[in-house]
Amino acid sequence: MIAEPRLRRTLWAGVRGICFDLGGTLVRPEAEPTTGQVAQVLGISLGEARSLMEQGAKRRRITPEDLAHDLAAAFGRRALVGPLTHVLERARQRAAEPDLFLDAEPALIALRQRGFALFALTNSLGSSIPAETPQAFRDLLDGMVYSADTGAVKPEREAFAAVEHASGLGPGQLLHVGDSLRADVAGAAAAGWHTAWLDRRMAGGPLMTSARAVRLHTLTTLPLLLPAGPAPVPTTTSEAR
Repeated sequence: MIAEPRLRRTLWAGVRGICFDLGGTLVRPEAEPTTGQVAQVLGISLGEARSLMEQGAKRRRITPEDLAHDLAAAFGRRALVGPLTHVLERARQRAAEPDLFLDAEPALIALRQRGFALFALTNSLGSSIPAETPQAFRDLLDGMVYSADTGAVKPEREAFAAVEHASGLGPGQLLHVGDSLRADVAGAAAAGWHTAWLDRRMAGGPLMTSARAVRLHTLTTLPLLLPAGPAPVPTTTSEAR
């Protein structure tokens, strides 16, 4: 009973906005992610496919069919356009109707009711971005920032700067929650943000991983570690008079 108020005074006291990764954090990923399926069709390694997507397909909007043609042509395998298009079209359909983790909606509702600004930041393939904001997020998020619209992918500083611009908040006022130590935790920390690593696999380790990073196993814990509401905007000297 004593620990919770203490945590609320010391963890993320200045945070006004919270940003979430999508796949693996708010949204259940497929057993084999889209990039892995593309790798299987092309007959390349997952690492090669990830590198390929980060260099281009995650930095611009493109239709599933056009991306399928580009990938098939890059490997001289035009016969693979059909199978690649099928994989990419299915990915866009899933993005339009995301399957949320059971703890995602309750956590977002609780944080929205407290007045926090809520955003999503994702390294999504440009071919997977739905035409409209998914119904599941329309009343829960203030905005969704896609790497294909910014030209920057996490952990690059520019990706986090896009959220700062959209929210009007500074690095010290933002908390990023994600499941990737490299893209989410390291990227946000380097940008000067507060961070939370969502370790759904529940591997062992300390709660606090650094001065600004906290390790969570479920989003249910998140509201318990935040203040009852966002910190008030500091009053300037002129306003005080």
